[in-house]
Amino acid sequence: MDLIQIVFAGVGILFLVIVIATALGRFKMCPPDKVLVVFGKTGSGQSSQCINGGAKFIVPIFQSYGFMSLRPMNIKIELEDALSSQKIRVSVPSNFTIAISKKPELMMAAANRLLGKSDEEISQLAQEIITGQMRIVIATMTIEEINSDREKLIGGISTGVERELEKLGLELINCNITDIQDKSGYIDALGKEAAAKAINDAQIRVAQENQRGTIGQAEAVRDQKIKVAEAEALQTVGQNKAQMDIADSNAALAKRQAEASKVAQSAKLVADAEAVASGYAAQKTAEDVRATREQASLSATEVSRANVDKQKAIVNAEAVAAVARTEAEGRAAAILTTATAEGKATQARLEGEAAGQKALLLGKAEGFKELVAASTGPEAISLIVAQQLTEIVRLTSDSVAKLKIDKIVVMDGGSGKGGVEKLVQDLYKGTIPLREIMDSLGVKLPGLLGTEVATTAVPPPPAKPSGGPGAPKAS
Repeated sequence: MDLIQIVFAGVGILFLVIVIATALGRFKMCPPDKVLVVFGKTGSGQSSQCINGGAKFIVPIFQSYGFMSLRPMNIKIELEDALSSQKIRVSVPSNFTIAISKKPELMMAAANRLLGKSDEEISQLAQEIITGQMRIVIATMTIEEINSDREKLIGGISTGVERELEKLGLELINCNITDIQDKSGYIDALGKEAAAKAINDAQIRVAQENQRGTIGQAEAVRDQKIKVAEAEALQTVGQNKAQMDIADSNAALAKRQAEASKVAQSAKLVADAEAVASGYAAQKTAEDVRATREQASLSATEVSRANVDKQKAIVNAEAVAAVARTEAEGRAAAILTTATAEGKATQARLEGEAAGQKALLLGKAEGFKELVAASTGPEAISLIVAQQLTEIVRLTSDSVAKLKIDKIVVMDGGSGKGGVEKLVQDLYKGTIPLREIMDSLGVKLPGLLGTEVATTAVPPPPAKPSGGPGAPKAS
């Protein structure tokens, strides 16, 4: 009894171990470089379930599983004799790198189409797709575009290959075209043309650089000359400005010296004018003293006649004084006008002279007036006439000098006494009848100027007889 129980217990334990081992064997973990594909009764309405990373319990009997590698696969394509749009065959060797995509929809497509296939089979399938797409893209491009525009060629191939590989759940990781060749040598010719063009362009650039260097050197020399000329111009301007400053300073100095000289000359002229004025004042004082002395020596005879002569002399003296005053004022005005034009210094001198002349003339007039007022006889008139005798003689001489004598006829044949000399004397006496002029003015000339010429009385005509017709007629 005990043994049977032990057997059954052992069988139960063994069954339990087998169940546990089986369960542990159905728990699968997925590494990151692979995709766990669970298929069977997945319960999700899909044919399979793809898991990248993590773990999954595979239900025995109802589910099964498989793995797909995510490692990249390198495919080398030796494409030859592909026709371009110009019907020229080219060879385009390339390298492509592909792998199963980790996108959920693409992993499902890969599980449906690639699960259970080896890497070689997947590479062969992808190679056929890539080769077909490359031929399609090359057929749409010219040799020039294929040779020069690699980016366009790779872009067109990549777009077509990616679209076709996605149908298998694959993705394009990299595309690299290693070389492009053609049997006709067209690409080589293009290469030579490009090489020649590059060489020519390089030579042109070298020539342009040399030209630019020559032009730059010439421009540098020109700029240097311009800078030197500008510097010399600035130096000349500075020198001229310095000379102008020196000239301005000299002009200012000369102006200051002229002003100082003008002030000194003005002071000298003022001093001279003051000295002349002092002389005129002294002369006036002397005239006053002389007039006083002469006034004391005058006699008091012939009062009544002297009064009449005195009135006439006063009138004449006042007239002379008025003329002298007018003349003095005119001279003073002229002197003042001239002084205004010539400057303050000359004006001071002329004003001093005018004042002196005016003072002298006024002093003389006042002296004449006082002399006449103090006199009681004809001596004052004689003195005045004697003082003016020089001017009278000058006027008489000028009158005789202005006469034009072309011919002199002597009536008495030159036998009379005196001859031509007497004729000139008579002519002089007849030209200016001085005494008659003064007599007409009521002025008696003194005896020193000559005596009055006796006039011969003209007898009156005989009276007519008062008799009748028989009276005798005068013969």
